[in-house]
Amino acid sequence: MKKIISLSVIVLAALILLVALFLNKSNGNSDMRVKDIKKSGKIVMGCNANYPPFEFHKNIDGKDKIVGFDVSIAEEIAKDLGVKLEISDMEFSSVLASLDSGVIDLALSGISKTPEREKSILFSKVYYDPKNYLLVNSKDLGKYKDEKSVIDLTIGVQTATIQEEIAKNLKIKNIVSLPKTPDLIAQLNQGLIDGIIVEKSVGDNYELSNKNLKMENSFYFEAETSGTAVGLKKDDDELLEIVNKTLDRLEKEGKLEKYYEDALELSTK
Repeated sequence: MKKIISLSVIVLAALILLVALFLNKSNGNSDMRVKDIKKSGKIVMGCNANYPPFEFHKNIDGKDKIVGFDVSIAEEIAKDLGVKLEISDMEFSSVLASLDSGVIDLALSGISKTPEREKSILFSKVYYDPKNYLLVNSKDLGKYKDEKSVIDLTIGVQTATIQEEIAKNLKIKNIVSLPKTPDLIAQLNQGLIDGIIVEKSVGDNYELSNKNLKMENSFYFEAETSGTAVGLKKDDDELLEIVNKTLDRLEKEGKLEKYYEDALELSTK
């Protein structure tokens, strides 16, 4: 009996030690990421810079720069860490995957926080609450009344986005999925597709910059998302805390709204 009790105590002690080692390792990885970022003097933001007003290319003082709402937020995160911001422009479908491989530190690309994505990455608090609408040619404004009215149409979406999920869940018969929104806009202008499912801010941008396009505001598409947030690698808890503190500060200072409005104005000039 004493031997059984002794064995049980040993097994229990071993389990406690393993748990402690695991927690220490996890915390160590989290701490190490922030230390590495500070040591390198930079933090890398991954995005697809064809998504105004969140991130887009703009000629400023004769130089091509990536600017936008997300860029302004990332610059504030970098400032709070005491490092410079580096931007890595890639296909949207590669942004989240680049977190796990360590190619980027932050995913800021108008990313929707969903239960499915939360299985593989960490998300910050929501900094923008989006809705998805149908962008159409001006002549077709008012033609479509609800989600069901677009099922038999040819609808464009950006690849690997919430908008693509919406189209698939609705079982839209003809889905045109392309990596870049400007390519979808070109197809819409040419009449090759009937409309594009876009997040409101993106629709606002293209509506302001293109008189031939209008957003159908009589209905919007339901999506399983909590809003737009910053994506991080799964075990980056310390970095997550820093990001959330920055977002809290920006919200308190009224800068989130200002950065959005500034980016929207700049994207239409």
